[in-house]
Amino acid sequence: MGYIPEDIVEKIKDDTDILDLIGEYVTLKRAGKDYMGLCPFHREKTPSFTVVPSKGFYYCFGCGASGNAIGFIMRHENLDYPDAIKHLAKRSGITIPETGTSDSLSGRIYQATEYAHAFFRRNLKNSTAYEYLRGRGLNDDTIAEMEIGYAPPGWENLYREVVADKLAPSDFEKAGLFVNSEKKQGHYDKFRNRLMFPIKNISGRVIAFGGRALGEDEGPKYLNSPETMIYHKGSVLYGLNWSKNDIRSAGKAIITEGYFDFISVYQAGIKNAVAVSGTGFTPNQASILGRFCKEVVLLYDADSAGMKATFRAVEVLFNAGLEPYIVRLPKGADPDSFIKENGVEPLQVLLDSAVDYIGFVKESLPDDYANLPISRQERIIKSMVETATGIEDELRYDLFVRKAIETLGLPQSAAAKFHKRNQKSKKRSIPEILGRVKLERNYLGFLFGNAEFIKESSQLLKPEVFTDVESKEIYSNLISVNSNSFSIGDFLEQFSDDGIRRKITEIIVSETAGAPPDLRFNEYLEKFKNLQVSDRLNILQSEIARAEREGDIENADKLTREYQDLRNVARKKVV
Repeated sequence: MGYIPEDIVEKIKDDTDILDLIGEYVTLKRAGKDYMGLCPFHREKTPSFTVVPSKGFYYCFGCGASGNAIGFIMRHENLDYPDAIKHLAKRSGITIPETGTSDSLSGRIYQATEYAHAFFRRNLKNSTAYEYLRGRGLNDDTIAEMEIGYAPPGWENLYREVVADKLAPSDFEKAGLFVNSEKKQGHYDKFRNRLMFPIKNISGRVIAFGGRALGEDEGPKYLNSPETMIYHKGSVLYGLNWSKNDIRSAGKAIITEGYFDFISVYQAGIKNAVAVSGTGFTPNQASILGRFCKEVVLLYDADSAGMKATFRAVEVLFNAGLEPYIVRLPKGADPDSFIKENGVEPLQVLLDSAVDYIGFVKESLPDDYANLPISRQERIIKSMVETATGIEDELRYDLFVRKAIETLGLPQSAAAKFHKRNQKSKKRSIPEILGRVKLERNYLGFLFGNAEFIKESSQLLKPEVFTDVESKEIYSNLISVNSNSFSIGDFLEQFSDDGIRRKITEIIVSETAGAPPDLRFNEYLEKFKNLQVSDRLNILQSEIARAEREGDIENADKLTREYQDLRNVARKKVV
């Protein structure tokens, strides 16, 4: 499905009550005419998340999140715009009409991927691959829930079905399912004699595959789909579509390294888990997890490669503002094999006793820090410094350094090594809410609350009147909207900059009623006109002084007359 007709989008918006929608995710209580609850996007003890049904938007004073119903679902479920629309359509019982298969390349790639997924699932029945899965300890319910499939041996099994159904092989090539043959004209299947694990986006749509070889001559043990228009390895976590709600409820995610590790842990009843697949843990993956939890437990293999991956993931998690904990499995074990040999209860004990990064480093040392060789001491400090310098939050950084020194027993001289890399200052400048900037901000608030004046304002005041950069950008966008159908929630979604979105919400919620709107509008116009006169007088003063310095008497006289005339007009207005 490609393009969604605009009238259908508007109907979906109209049929979505933002209070009912957000109430499905957040416990809301009435606060005057609005509703408040704990923000779903950051941890807080005192509610700062507010829903304003009358204006169709939400905002949070704590983290700055804001937007309309579509924006809420996009952020909460990590969906792109089309998928968020489809989510809300399904919720409202609205059917989105099919618009053909050739609307967009990404749409055709989705369709090719879904076609292949159905093909692989059909082929799993009565196959050696199914027996292999049962032999690995997976039950029928898990196999069905994970939608595991099978790519049979042979070079053209999927290709022949695609051709028979008169589909375009080129779309399957772009989806990473076919390889263009160099020896003969045409294509052949990329996946052959492999278990096929569907990789889904967070809303549950198949976007790629991970294939586990079942034969000796099928290439690498694991083969993942290449990156495509719909699949970006570093931005996907395997299993998150199944586990997201459990992660949110637990406030913690468990990260494993592979498909079978995740499935074994999930089948055992520990459902707040995900897996990295085909890539190391990335900042994008950390950012996605941060929407659901603040703590992450790394449950990696107990070999040297697993330990290296663990330490790399720790730094990524720290930089994303998440708290990493680490589980040390017995030597040579992985989560899948550990569960098979010991059961789930001993694994739960290990998870419950997971240690933080600094504690893990201490446990990994063969002796107290002071008794280690100097070269080893230097490597430890260098590693800790490298991790610490990536922590942007000043308080977390200071606490990390202090705990590292105390826990590991580092000499106080080591503190000097924990210097931060040169970074741009993170200090927030307190906005000047006085004089002209305050006037500009108040005027924007007036227009937000009285949209019927937007069109007239666009004719009388140009954006250049605004001196505050953000206010100018907000006003420029505001005067381009259709004031007859103006929605604050929709307007917020025009801005990707969180700082501007936050400023808009602060302006909106601080707007108070006063004199009748038409009188207030005229008062604002008069104030802006006076400011323009003042601006011009200041410019003229500078130009007169420059003309006198340059000896341009004629121009200086001309500018002086203009200055005097303009000042006289201004004085008459005051009188």
